[in-house]
Amino acid sequence: MWTSLFVSGLLATAQTPLEKLAIPVAPVSVVQAPAAPKSAAPMAPLAPGQQPMAEEKKEEEKEEEAAQKFLLMKLLDGRTGGDFLDKSGITIKGYADMNYTASTAKGSNLPMAMNYKANQFLLEQNSIIIEKAVDTKANERTWGFTMMGLLPGSDYRFTLQNNLMDSQLTDNNGQPNTYGVDAPQFFVETYNPNLLKGVDTKVGRFYTILFNESIDPTQNKLVSRALTFMNNPFTHTGVLTASKLDDRWTMYNGLTCGADVFFGPSGKASYLGGLKWESEDAGTNFSLNTQLTDPSFNQTQGTANTFDVFEIQFNHKINDKWYFTSDTMYSFINNWDTNANNSPIVDRDGTPKAYQGWANWYGFVNYLTYNVTDKLSTTSRVEFFTDTEGVRTGYTGIYTTLTQGATYKMYQEQLWVRPEFRYDNNSTTKAYNNDGTPSNGLFTFAIDVILRY
Repeated sequence: MWTSLFVSGLLATAQTPLEKLAIPVAPVSVVQAPAAPKSAAPMAPLAPGQQPMAEEKKEEEKEEEAAQKFLLMKLLDGRTGGDFLDKSGITIKGYADMNYTASTAKGSNLPMAMNYKANQFLLEQNSIIIEKAVDTKANERTWGFTMMGLLPGSDYRFTLQNNLMDSQLTDNNGQPNTYGVDAPQFFVETYNPNLLKGVDTKVGRFYTILFNESIDPTQNKLVSRALTFMNNPFTHTGVLTASKLDDRWTMYNGLTCGADVFFGPSGKASYLGGLKWESEDAGTNFSLNTQLTDPSFNQTQGTANTFDVFEIQFNHKINDKWYFTSDTMYSFINNWDTNANNSPIVDRDGTPKAYQGWANWYGFVNYLTYNVTDKLSTTSRVEFFTDTEGVRTGYTGIYTTLTQGATYKMYQEQLWVRPEFRYDNNSTTKAYNNDGTPSNGLFTFAIDVILRY
């Protein structure tokens, strides 16, 4: 079965890469949006990265999730605090994501991430989320909020924003410690059903609308992240609106500080926007998303948080068992300077080099998911990523990654287990460290456990 599924993924995704692509070493961000809209009443627009489903099924799943309580809320049931939270519409929940990645590399799997430690156990994330959802059924404006904190976890080194707790990246004699903390999301939210077909507004730090993967592991089908995701925005700080134009179209408009950057000298005014079309049965959607700014490397700070991004995303429900996603991204920046951030690039001959000037990176990623049962699914991912000048991954060249994984959910989806096989290859440069020897390729087997509480 594994072989047939992987071959199916390859057939569905095999296409020629654009040319060359790239990855970021600095923290990045992802934004996975709220739950899907409902047909009968005004509702918050469906996020670009949301997996398409039949409208009736989305309605049922949303109601079931709202009614379901995990461990933290169950402990408060019948108590004064629990009654207050229920009446206020506030929920407290969390999850722990831990994994072990067996690898042909020695020490580090980079530029593969976020499970970057080779042959080591990692507590990637240990998160607490306090939130009050907006009421999309109300006839008047409602408000809500989300506060999410990463307690000690290894993913912090990738998710941290510049200008916000980023001193942790140099706490260990100029290098990051294995574990640290972050606050990937903290925002207030309003929903107004009387503007257009409904307008949702967030103010604060929130997940990006770019790309279909997320910082949140429960939003992903696989353990590891695509290189294309790792080298583009994860989160933004600012304001973002999602406006439902009609039953088919949703528009996103936002003003932020840039990609993975808080207010301060590393940030710059940036536009975050998108346009999404969804079919009547919610089984197919197509999105165009972008970040636009003055795409210039910050010579003074030695940071690269303001670059232009363009994305095309397509999701299609083939039938009740099969889902297909295709995601293409292109990004570029001006005036990159390796001397300013002390990050030399390894050229194709293995020699470190300095680089100053314009640089681009781009990726093409396809996913094919098969739902074996309600609890078990498998996903094939094929990716081509190009880092033309090596400014994102540290190595020039075209990367190809082939990933096959499975997800098994138990105990009312409170416990997930996900095994994964992955092969990475850079055809141009020896970007990987296989048992201490530079190599073009990397083999990994990862397994993670997610406990939702």
